Amino acid sequence: MESQTGPGQDSARHRSRRAAAVALLTGSLVLLVLLVAASLGARWAWDPAPTTEDEVSCAPYGLEGVSIAPRGVPGPPSDGPVLSGGPRLQEGPSDRMDVPFEHDGVTSSYHVFADGIDWSRPVGVVFRLHGDGAYEYHHPERKVSCLAAVARTHNAVLVAPRTPDRQGEPTWWEDLDGNADWFLALAEQEIFPEYDIDRSRTWLHGYSGGAEFISYELLADRVDFLQGGGAVLTGGGGAPATGSSRPTEQQLENLLLHWDVGLDDDGSDPSAPFDALSATAAGHARYEGAGYQRTSVRYREGVDHFQLPEARVLGDVLTSAARAAGESD
Repeated sequence: MESQTGPGQDSARHRSRRAAAVALLTGSLVLLVLLVAASLGARWAWDPAPTTEDEVSCAPYGLEGVSIAPRGVPGPPSDGPVLSGGPRLQEGPSDRMDVPFEHDGVTSSYHVFADGIDWSRPVGVVFRLHGDGAYEYHHPERKVSCLAAVARTHNAVLVAPRTPDRQGEPTWWEDLDGNADWFLALAEQEIFPEYDIDRSRTWLHGYSGGAEFISYELLADRVDFLQGGGAVLTGGGGAPATGSSRPTEQQLENLLLHWDVGLDDDGSDPSAPFDALSATAAGHARYEGAGYQRTSVRYREGVDHFQLPEARVLGDVLTSAARAAGESD
């Protein structure tokens, strides 16, 4: 017997079918979202953003098996006097982040990593000059924290300034004179006196555009700033066209200048179009030819612009300098 349905019954059945289809589609979409979220969560779990409780591996920067507590996790700026503030975990100055500094109408900021320094001994300083874009300045809890740990083992504070450049991408090398004026005023007015730095232990450490700033300006025109120590130039540091510096015989004999670059860092990578390999070769040749007696260069096979073991490079240079001086850090 045929079933007979009227218009009302047919409409109800269609509505029921549509409701079932909508429910099925909704359930499928929810399941898909959950699967995607689970997949992303699993992927992100391999490299979570560090917090004050986490540890950061320094292996990407050449220190295999070394993990440290991140320093400089983003927080509110500190602009108080160096020796004032809340309770300290140590005697003497401690880490300070995003400290503003103004010179001749130009303002920028800097980080100081001073925790763990033995203030009863001579204290050195490493000025870390970032590459173009200033990414590491705004994320100091990774690479810069590892560099600060290396500096601390040599009883040196690490100072990481942000270029005062505000035109487009932040760079150190585009306004050489203006940036150098601000940087040197920061060192002379804030860092050297406030932290009682032994000027014979002054180090410049620049990466990419920061290395170019060191070789094009600080060594070429302002070398009198360095009364000892030297410079570590990674991923760059080319030869200046001119230079007004007249290094003393003591500087030529004692300043240690080291370049470090990967053989794959030749500008062929679209994400790193700067030919750091050629710049390094030219910069090293230029300063070696100028009479500096303690220059060195390391070309690393299979290494590109983003793979340089910078923390290990800095540690090796500081250790070499200490041994040459008959010291043990």
